[in-house]
Amino acid sequence: MDLELAGRRVLVTGSSSGLGEGMARMLVEEGCKVVVHGRNRERAEKVAQEINAAGVAIGSLSDDESAASVHEQATAALGGHIQIIVNNAGGASGDTSSRPPMDISVDEWVDTYHGNTLAAVRMNLLCVPHMVAEKFGRVIHISSAVALQPNGLGSDYSGAKASLNNYTVTLAGSLDGTGVTVNTISPGIFMTDGLIRFAQDLYGNDSMTVEQVTERMVADKIFVLPPAGRLGIPDDIAMTVCLLASPRSGYVTGSNYRVDGGQVRAVI
Repeated sequence: MDLELAGRRVLVTGSSSGLGEGMARMLVEEGCKVVVHGRNRERAEKVAQEINAAGVAIGSLSDDESAASVHEQATAALGGHIQIIVNNAGGASGDTSSRPPMDISVDEWVDTYHGNTLAAVRMNLLCVPHMVAEKFGRVIHISSAVALQPNGLGSDYSGAKASLNNYTVTLAGSLDGTGVTVNTISPGIFMTDGLIRFAQDLYGNDSMTVEQVTERMVADKIFVLPPAGRLGIPDDIAMTVCLLASPRSGYVTGSNYRVDGGQVRAVI
């Protein structure tokens, strides 16, 4: 099926590594003009070259000025306004993902909220007006399974992602009839560099392999393998991103798509 993505102008935030890199790669394969975003120029430029992206945008999204700079860089690289934005940038503040709620400070909560929910808000405020003017746009928020099913650790992160899910619905409702859709994708457990680093920090062993990480974390009941019987890989989520980015998905908005191998046992 032709998803009619050829030539579409796309920014994927947080795409210099991990799941974001996989999303950017597949969007390029579908014919999109894609800007790779990150905070490390060398790494972002390396990914952009590897996937044949249109360019890079470098900077934090945790404050208004930096977000505006990223938007300006991306628009220049694309040669036009952003038509599709994948708000993927985010993460916990420091090591809070391995700490219980009472060990997370207010400042860390604020940092995590700025880096997740408000990062998406900032970019949408910059991008969506142009989408409305063009009568086409796609806003895709990357949330997390822990927004629906918290695990007792990293409450700042699960809380920020839960607010992002709520924001998706309200933003989508405000854009009725504009040609702009807003949806969320909630990944489950994916085997990424970030998960490996988390495990290495948790166990104090920086030489753990992918297999050792999976075996140890399952044994310690930090997670269980989902019904799919494996952890996710970047292509699993990238395919969903491409579907929601497509002009063919115009009847899909205000929804949350769980790409988690059945991890979250919920009807929603």
